[in-house]
Amino acid sequence: MQPINREPPGGPALLSNFLADREQKLRIEPVSDTLVRFVSTLTDTFRTPMGDDVIHALKLEGTLSLPDLVIRSISATSTEQPFAGCADSVPPMHKLAGLRIGPGYRNRVIELIGGTRGCSHFLTMALDLGASHTLTTYLQMESRAPRREVGVTDGRWIAVGLDIEPRLENACIGLRAETPMMSAARSIRETP
Repeated sequence: MQPINREPPGGPALLSNFLADREQKLRIEPVSDTLVRFVSTLTDTFRTPMGDDVIHALKLEGTLSLPDLVIRSISATSTEQPFAGCADSVPPMHKLAGLRIGPGYRNRVIELIGGTRGCSHFLTMALDLGASHTLTTYLQMESRAPRREVGVTDGRWIAVGLDIEPRLENACIGLRAETPMMSAARSIRETP
C-alpha cells in the first residue's frame, strides 16, 4: 500500500493540475394537467492528469401534483458515491414524499435529511426541487400563451403568470411591482 502524503500540497503549481466539475440538472416533464414528473441529477467529477474520477453520480426522480406542488412520489439512486456508508443516504430521501414545495419547504427538507440524517449532495438536489415552482409556472404560462408569440415587454405574458401564481409580483428584481411591465400586467388583469 502506497503511503498518503498528508502534507499541504506543494503550492499552486501542483493544485493547478486538478479540476473539479459539478453538473446538476433539473428536468420537469408534464404528465397531465395536474401532475409533472421531475428528474434531478448531480455528478461531481475530479479531472486529473491521470484521468477523470467520478466522485458522485446521483439521481432523484418523482412526481409533483399541480397546482399545489406536493411531492407525490420520489426515489433516489446512486451509481457513484465515495464511501460505503454513503449508501445509507438513499432511503431517507423517501421522507420527502408528501412535502409541499412552497413556504417552509427549505426548513423542512433540512430537518428531514440535513446533517447526519442524509447526504449533503442529495440535500442540495432536494433543495433545488424548489425551482420546480418556477419551472411548472412557466410551463403552465407557456401552455396558455406562448411567450415567443405574446412577448414579455407589454405585460400580457406576465398577466397570465399572475393568474396562475399571484406571488410572482415582487418575487424577484425583474418582477418588482413598480416596473412598467408589472403595472401593465395588473391593468390587463383588471380589464374585463
